[in-house]
Amino acid sequence: MKKALALSFVACSVLGASAFAADNLFEITPQIGGSWHISNDRYSNDIDLSYGLKFANRLTRNVLVEFSYERIDDADYSLFNESTDVSRYAMNLVREFYVENTISPYILGGFGYEHMSNNLQSMDSDLFGQYGVGVRYALAEFFHLKAEVRHLLSFDGRSDIIGMVGFSIPFGTYTDPVAVAEKGTQSQLQQQKGAGVGAGAPSHIHTFSVQFPFDSSEIRPTYNAEIRDFAESMKQNPNQTAVISGHTDSVGGNGAYNQRLSERRANAVKNAIVNQGVEENRLEAKGYGSTRPIADNATNEGRRQNRRVEAEIYTNPTQE
Repeated sequence: MKKALALSFVACSVLGASAFAADNLFEITPQIGGSWHISNDRYSNDIDLSYGLKFANRLTRNVLVEFSYERIDDADYSLFNESTDVSRYAMNLVREFYVENTISPYILGGFGYEHMSNNLQSMDSDLFGQYGVGVRYALAEFFHLKAEVRHLLSFDGRSDIIGMVGFSIPFGTYTDPVAVAEKGTQSQLQQQKGAGVGAGAPSHIHTFSVQFPFDSSEIRPTYNAEIRDFAESMKQNPNQTAVISGHTDSVGGNGAYNQRLSERRANAVKNAIVNQGVEENRLEAKGYGSTRPIADNATNEGRRQNRRVEAEIYTNPTQE
């Protein structure tokens, strides 16, 4: 019991880490797999077929709470030639990680209750803790494949390894309240400080040479000099404003994901320019995903060119 509590507590604590972009608000996941009774002399030493259903609600951009039901029919006891049906009810926290547009590994941890239809000797219904790992593959925008492995620890000392596969149907759209608040604040600041970004005549477009690590918006130190030079130019021309636009290639075919990634990269460059002393109200960050390619996405070189951040410069004569 103490081991189950400790492991589940650690797993749940890890899940509260920082968030990452995700789109769906809810999802339903039918699953099927098997339960292997590894530390249990009271079950026959085999793998029993398990099947069930999960419902999940996104709490932050990469943390979900899920409620699950799993069923085992006719699990054999190791003695007396008897069997029992097993029903498991659980609540887990799920922490997702993103390694590319369509693949999302995750970890999970939680608690539940296991009900035995036929209690035999000390083999009876009890609480359990569990933790595990899994991976989500977005086969299409509204159809994801999932596979996971969990370690279940019953409070009466039993232990199972559970492997499940299934498909997830996401629906609804998650809205980050922090991002909405920040967007509203930026809009209010622009209204208070004048006509805003892009109100003047377009001057030219500066394409940054910044290349981001895969699925990342972190700017490598090697590009600091270019950011600094651009910021100095903006400071020397106080009548100029700039729209910082982010773009991606079409890898993965997930428009919503690419849109968010382009926004994060545009904001990263914008924030780096602001850190060099340029007023924030002179800059605006926009993401266009993969909708504005400048090269062929069918080639590696074309995709490299499309993964870019640009600055569209405007000159506002009213500020001269």
